[in-house]
Amino acid sequence: MAAEGVAPAPRLIVAGNASVDLLLGPLAPWPTPGTETVVERIAWRVGGALGNTALALAGLGIPASLVWDVGDDAMGAWLAEALADAGDPPRVLAAPTSVTVALTHPDGERTFVSHLGHLATSDLVALSAAIDRAVPGDLVLVGGLFLLPRWREGLPALLAHARRRGLVTALDTGWPNEGWTDPVRAEVRAALPHVDLFLPNLEEARGLLGVADASPAFALEHLTALVAGRVAIKLGPDGAAYAHGGRTAVAPAPDLGVADTVGAGDTFNAGLLAALRENLVWPEAVGIAVTAASHAIARSPRRYPRWAQLRADHAARRLEGAATR
Repeated sequence: MAAEGVAPAPRLIVAGNASVDLLLGPLAPWPTPGTETVVERIAWRVGGALGNTALALAGLGIPASLVWDVGDDAMGAWLAEALADAGDPPRVLAAPTSVTVALTHPDGERTFVSHLGHLATSDLVALSAAIDRAVPGDLVLVGGLFLLPRWREGLPALLAHARRRGLVTALDTGWPNEGWTDPVRAEVRAALPHVDLFLPNLEEARGLLGVADASPAFALEHLTALVAGRVAIKLGPDGAAYAHGGRTAVAPAPDLGVADTVGAGDTFNAGLLAALRENLVWPEAVGIAVTAASHAIARSPRRYPRWAQLRADHAARRLEGAATR
């Protein structure tokens, strides 16, 4: 309950895909068809844009409202239990639960093979209801759009409705299953005028713009012209690029080591929304988001710092950087 005379913090509404992830690796080279390959590591865990973001927010200690679904099988029941402490329970759909196999490679890159399962039948009804219940200032993040085929056509109008109601909208589409075709680019461009925070990684930004070698500065300039608000481009080990004061700035990533990069971008999204929820300025919010993602990928099994610890760690890094300049 908010103190008397103090406005409550905005709610975070996180919507999108959750799945069961099976991680195998490292794998190199790609197996020859008809052969068997043995890998060193396996992990079975929560996956999907919503799943990863919800776990990160719960780890940080930031409350969130979740809009998500599972299938009506044992994997769906496991997924619902695994996220029981992260926010709202899922709708249960009459379909098998979505599964993604993530194959990791020695260079840190990964390849995903997914079965849509329940995601193929998910619709926008629950998200529309959540937006109607929200109040001005609440933040709504949609992630994993391309794995939710029934969300795609209606999402631009729903985001426009959210902004008319005074909500802050954020979008992380992920990589399109069919590649960055002209129709896919047109689809995303139709949504961007209703997006306050667009959060692609650099390869996704390049795909959307159709410029394979676009620099972060080029991508920021051209994407910012398309969105209603701001753009942050995730650069992997190089941190994240954002526009500030009419120029491109980069929030560098701390060197904490890399144990597992799966879900790093979703953890960045969680950190960014948590920072904006507390009205931190844009450069500070992006920097904290990078720090959150760096902490997450440094440990396996994954552990997240609490919000106060994350802010203190980021502040210490800024002071250290200032002292060395």
